[in-house]
Amino acid sequence: MFGRHLALAIDGFHMNFGVNPLVLPAFALALCCSAPLPSRAQSCTALRNLRLENTTVTAAQLVDSGKFVPPVMLRRSSPEFFTAFNTLPAFCRVQAVSRPSSDSEISIEVWLPATGWNRRYLGVGNGSFGGSISYYRLGESLQSGYATSSTDTGHRGKPSESAWAVNHPEKQTDFDYRAVHETALTAKALIQAFYDSAPARSYFSSCSNGGRQGLMEAERYPTDYDGIMAGAPATRFGFRTFVSGDFAAFQKRGGKIIIYHGGNDRPAANLDFFSTVRRRMGDSTVDSFLQFYLLPGMGHCGSGNEPNDFGQWLRPGDTPQNSLFSALEEWVEKDVRPNGVIATKFAIDGDPKSTVVKKRRICPYPRTAQSNRLGSDSDSANYVCPQ
Repeated sequence: MFGRHLALAIDGFHMNFGVNPLVLPAFALALCCSAPLPSRAQSCTALRNLRLENTTVTAAQLVDSGKFVPPVMLRRSSPEFFTAFNTLPAFCRVQAVSRPSSDSEISIEVWLPATGWNRRYLGVGNGSFGGSISYYRLGESLQSGYATSSTDTGHRGKPSESAWAVNHPEKQTDFDYRAVHETALTAKALIQAFYDSAPARSYFSSCSNGGRQGLMEAERYPTDYDGIMAGAPATRFGFRTFVSGDFAAFQKRGGKIIIYHGGNDRPAANLDFFSTVRRRMGDSTVDSFLQFYLLPGMGHCGSGNEPNDFGQWLRPGDTPQNSLFSALEEWVEKDVRPNGVIATKFAIDGDPKSTVVKKRRICPYPRTAQSNRLGSDSDSANYVCPQ
């Protein structure tokens, strides 16, 4: 039955990217998740024949558990990045190229768990000028059960390079917003074909230019994602198109956004951006879908001598209490509005197995944590966020 459904999807399906998990039959989910690995291998290979607008699938293969070896990466790893690729479960690795214009060459990778899919899709972003697939982010997302995707934003090169954009306005558009959108459309089509099911919910999470990418998605393509976590968004980093903060359509369809920024990372521009959105949409409307978190002493996307680990890096077992991303999921899926998160400073940044140096409760801006008389002043994790 699964093979027949896949064939129908390949022969030409009409994709509805609106998400309504209530219409997904329970038996279909049980069928796809209980499929034996050989069936998964066959369905993965069949994705090579999937016909998509603007996009060509160039490779699709099942990667056995622990066998993925990433290519040489143009972006240097930081201590927080996921690098344990030899621990990844089996997954279907799909590579594709999207050409929405005559000068576009957008590389895309979509990773689909062979088993244990959590029925969520997670798009990941890029720092600086992109130029490569974010394998670190794909790895951590897959490890936590997500179907996930990444793009090089339409060009290959070091994150610091921008010469590719000179006299190439279509490539500038790809970088500004089109590559991430085409990646979302491609990923959702592949998810539908592989699992015979749309994702129940779709998320995007990244920092810096990646934070900008997430906000641009909410603004220009409000149906691509249900929840967006945008770290230190570089809202004025595009070539021709910039984030304006027009999130009305995203808010009306029930989307949620969490923005975070380090106190030692020149947060003034994004504090002004947040204030502008509040003035435009009104405090009560903004409170219903958007939160801003300012982390004292934190650098760019992380680091610093103060608590700086709060769910911007995905780890199995995260909870809404210690992970803003998990809190975002709970907000989207259960309508439980986050009321702060416990940030942790580890002895080794990004290594939860190292000693915990200190913790701090971070509240949605502009609120600050207050003592609940259960903890000492030196342990602000015991504080609470005022309503």
